[in-house]
Amino acid sequence: MFNYCLKNGGIMKLLIGPHQAFIMTEPDECLIVANACMNKPYLYEFGKDCYGRGLVTAKESTWKPHRKLLNPAFNLQVLNKFIAEFNVQARELVSLLEPKVGKESFDVQPYLVSNSLKNVCRTTLGFREQDQIMVDKDYAQATENLFHLFGERIPKFWLHVPFLYNLSSLKRKENKLTGVTKRVINGIIKKRRSEMKLNSNYEMNSDSKSDKFKPLLDQMLELAENQDAFSDEEIREHLDTIVAAAFDTTATSMTYTLLVIGSDSVMQERIYKELKSELGDRDVTKHDLPKLVYLDAVLKESLRLYAPVPLAARNVDSDIQIRNYTLPAGSTCVFSLYGINRHSMWGADVEEFRPERWLNPETLPKNPNAFATFGIGKRVCLGRSYSMMAMKTTLAHILRRYRVFGDINKVLSRSDILMKPVTGHHIRLELRM
Repeated sequence: MFNYCLKNGGIMKLLIGPHQAFIMTEPDECLIVANACMNKPYLYEFGKDCYGRGLVTAKESTWKPHRKLLNPAFNLQVLNKFIAEFNVQARELVSLLEPKVGKESFDVQPYLVSNSLKNVCRTTLGFREQDQIMVDKDYAQATENLFHLFGERIPKFWLHVPFLYNLSSLKRKENKLTGVTKRVINGIIKKRRSEMKLNSNYEMNSDSKSDKFKPLLDQMLELAENQDAFSDEEIREHLDTIVAAAFDTTATSMTYTLLVIGSDSVMQERIYKELKSELGDRDVTKHDLPKLVYLDAVLKESLRLYAPVPLAARNVDSDIQIRNYTLPAGSTCVFSLYGINRHSMWGADVEEFRPERWLNPETLPKNPNAFATFGIGKRVCLGRSYSMMAMKTTLAHILRRYRVFGDINKVLSRSDILMKPVTGHHIRLELRM
């Protein structure tokens, strides 16, 4: 559908029963609508019981003040303090992968999911090793199943009617899964608040000059205590949103990236030489990340062609004129992030995996909105820099230790809420001497 729209004028109308939806692939037109209409369409309300006031699903009236409060938690000074933890988890991942060296191909995604989940739990929730078991199994599985459930509901338009959905077996499944996620996160919030009250000098509550990071949960609890900024339910919804949005998308992106790298030995050797030149055998630091320019280019090109989130959408609040079309109030506008990333402004080789395009500004589109993997407009992903830092650090450790083999051309993907590989995505590892 997105490819058809891309090749036939960049805008098309889709009828979902009586409801009008407009698919768009022109970056500037998407930006106009994205910034004029800040509320998400009713489809996002499918996740309201779990993620209601989180940044992805919140209404504009909630999103604006909460985004402003959360922005400082994702500035570069804060994120740089997470790199030490990214290194710790990357080293553990490399060790866990070692038994696979020299063996037959295997599915690397579960290893990457575990790594990404640990990263986000340590930095967002402030977990220590003994806490991790709380989310490693039940929470992660429940979150993935919720995404499958939302994806199953979308094409069954009769289940868009709340009354009918509330009578369905899908709703019963959702209630069960949401109960799991709420129980886990509410338990974490309660435990964390008790620890902070018991010890006002709690080790994670470090000042801004310390090298220790302050988890997002601590910052939100302090805002709740000192400024009455969040209720416990709002904190839970934000944490659920951030954890769910971070670990699965990051793991999926790294899976595609490793497959691409494993398909091109020349590209892989160039990355390896850069890593050895800039890092040697030591951990990654905040000063190293900007120097890993080729790894950065490969990762961005992978994110362009294999964006884990293929679309975003807005509710059209008032009539908007786009060219000779009117998007009527009450309709839905779907931004094809997949389509924007494949727009003709990327050049005749738009479908080719060519990281070199990122090394020369002259070969990139002049339009800054042409790269839309992290969204478009004011509601762009808050965790973009966090995700890039975590992925680059993790990939640096893997590719410095192992030679990867895979075949991106054999990969078949599916999309529920996220785009994920379902077959042909196994890789093989060899130890670098």
